Amino acid sequence: MNVSQLSGNHRKWIRRLHRKKFRMEEGVFIAEGFNALEAALAATLHPVLEVVADKAHLEPIADILPGHVPIYECTGSAMEEISTEQTPQGVVVICRHGDFPLQKLEDTASGTLIYLDRVSDPGNLGTIMRTAAWFGVRQMALSPSCVDPFNTKAIRASAGAVFKTETYQPVTPQQIRAFAEKAGYNMIATVPRGGISPYEVKKDDKNIVMLGQEANGLSEELTGYADRLVSIHGRGDMESLNLSVAAAIILYEITK
Repeated sequence: MNVSQLSGNHRKWIRRLHRKKFRMEEGVFIAEGFNALEAALAATLHPVLEVVADKAHLEPIADILPGHVPIYECTGSAMEEISTEQTPQGVVVICRHGDFPLQKLEDTASGTLIYLDRVSDPGNLGTIMRTAAWFGVRQMALSPSCVDPFNTKAIRASAGAVFKTETYQPVTPQQIRAFAEKAGYNMIATVPRGGISPYEVKKDDKNIVMLGQEANGLSEELTGYADRLVSIHGRGDMESLNLSVAAAIILYEITK
């Protein structure tokens, strides 16, 4: 097992990756924990560049990590410094962003796609990614104002789905509309009320499911682009559903 000690400069570099601006500049992101490492290695979308671990985790990491991936050992105090979690799991994984330009989606798009508009909660984004993966939807486009899908909270909420999902960003409403017209997709807008039930959407059609900001929903522009409006009809007196719950219900009906 070839292990190097984590240097002070390296530690500072990893800490800078806590900020979105620096992650984008470097083209990398952080994931944490042994499960995240296993998920990253099982997929190929976001290659593992290096792993940092405390002494207790070195041996199990070496058992699964390819020989070309560097391993760095650090102390418990250094792990607390580079970790984004209150209780570090002892493993920090640095991955390179996969490259997913919208032009690539035109060649590889599947039957159901997701478009997220201005989603601000990383937990919601990660949970939607996890839910979509459960229903076999592995391609997602994000509007320019969406939260970073490589935010560590989003990664944790995705439960590994981030490593299996092609994430196209930023994609403007105009771009997703042009894509839908060119590739023959229906644009399905989720609205609080007034739309058809999800089970009424034709299952054999190619659909882009559009989900909007937690507080205000989809923009008027995207709603105006929609071929169909879909609403989840409730029976209680709550104002709305949680966004990730709504996504689960709609994807279940559209993909079953």
